[in-house]
Amino acid sequence: MYQSDFIRPFGPTIYQGKLTAKQIDYLQEVADATYKARQNVGNDLAGNIKDQLGIVVDDQEPFMNIIQPHLRKFIQYEDKRANSLLINKEPEKSQESYDNLNFNLGTGPWINYQIANEFNPVHSHSGMISAVVYINVPDVIATETYTEDTNMKCAGQIEFLHGPDVLGATGTHKIIPQTGDFLLFQAGLKHTVYPFRSDVTRTSMSFNVMGIN
Repeated sequence: MYQSDFIRPFGPTIYQGKLTAKQIDYLQEVADATYKARQNVGNDLAGNIKDQLGIVVDDQEPFMNIIQPHLRKFIQYEDKRANSLLINKEPEKSQESYDNLNFNLGTGPWINYQIANEFNPVHSHSGMISAVVYINVPDVIATETYTEDTNMKCAGQIEFLHGPDVLGATGTHKIIPQTGDFLLFQAGLKHTVYPFRSDVTRTSMSFNVMGIN
């Protein structure tokens, strides 16, 4: 049910999961309610985006049911990877211990309604784990070309940065977002979001995991 991939282009893991059509529809309803409520939280964020709004969720249970399986899967992968590098391996945790993990999202998620020429500069987040969930990505963004004379076409892409350019690793990794993509990564991993030019709105949700129990 929860399709996912684990990308390790330079060190830190980037988790890329996928939402179901039903989950996307639910989050679009949340995004619509959030937009109407107009709780602007932009002063606390790095984005050069006019509409960065605090999320409005009347019922926490269905919302958490969407995000928790992805978080648990990411943590389980990272635990196993770390344990595989130890000389003296630790006993593996039970599946039940991961299934019962709960997450503190601090002040809660926010939703970005990004329009033409808006962007996020290079930045990192607070907390332990950060997420970007793409609720609605118009297809036209990925087709944009500012000029043909470049090998760095990146309209609307998210780019992660870590370390210097060395043989076999460029120190960056770009992703072309699609509707339903669910990205997780260490909160301290720097990233940037490039602008696009099309007259559309791209809707994405972000949150930080501040604690796990």
